[in-house]
Amino acid sequence: MKKEVVNKFEIKLEFNKDTEEPSRLFRSFADLIDSIKELDTTLAKTINSSVSSKIYLDDIEKGSLIGKLWNHLVINDDNKLDDNKIGEETINEFIEESRSKSIEFIESGKSEVIDLKELANNIDLLAEQKGIKETFNYAEPNILDLAKNLNDINDAVSKLTDDEKFIIKDSKNTTEEISKGTEKINLEDVENALTTEEIKSENIVFYKIKRPDFLGDSQWDFKHGNKSLKVKILHEEWLEDFKQGKVIVVPGDSLKVKIKQCFKYNKNGYLISEKTEIIEVLEIKRN
Repeated sequence: MKKEVVNKFEIKLEFNKDTEEPSRLFRSFADLIDSIKELDTTLAKTINSSVSSKIYLDDIEKGSLIGKLWNHLVINDDNKLDDNKIGEETINEFIEESRSKSIEFIESGKSEVIDLKELANNIDLLAEQKGIKETFNYAEPNILDLAKNLNDINDAVSKLTDDEKFIIKDSKNTTEEISKGTEKINLEDVENALTTEEIKSENIVFYKIKRPDFLGDSQWDFKHGNKSLKVKILHEEWLEDFKQGKVIVVPGDSLKVKIKQCFKYNKNGYLISEKTEIIEVLEIKRN
């Protein structure tokens, strides 16, 4: 049986009234709303892996920028087995208190993997105290997803100046403050901490060009069969010829390339991450 949770919260942005570039504040505000939505979804997935979420604006107050919002979480919306003993109020409390712990983590300036694991353990302990951990659908917090959520919140806050800050209030009027200046979590360190087996390989494939990288420092867009992907080219000599116009590609062309792939797996054999890079461009196939 699915459970629907309406989680109300408030975001207040404190700023100087004569601030320059006010659009920066609205971008930061919007990014924080999206980041909190994703954090709530990650937390809800500990209860059941099937979660959908929609966030709604309830009201905006004048003065400091204050947004009153509610996140409509539907847990277990595909009719998988569920445990009815845990009510919506308990789930709401778990998400709010776990979110509060996560925001405290950011404001404390922590960014090491060991600190992230401690946060995940605290959320796990909270689930035990609420009786949520006893349900057969419960899973420990995914620390890689948690790290990505925290970094997204960090990115939103990084748009603020030193004298600006966000104040986040939950339905019980518990408040947390976030200001600029917190170091982000190194996601590669988190991946490595979770990895028990790493498989590397090299292959030769054809990639159809969707969009080249004309700046030379980011990824190209390709199609491989029906799959769209972004891959960085590490073949410096070929890239230099491309930038100088000695190599020309046109719409419809494909590259025959040698790729290096790295797959990281955790102790249960689940794929944590995969990385593909082009180490050599062998040929251009004209359409």
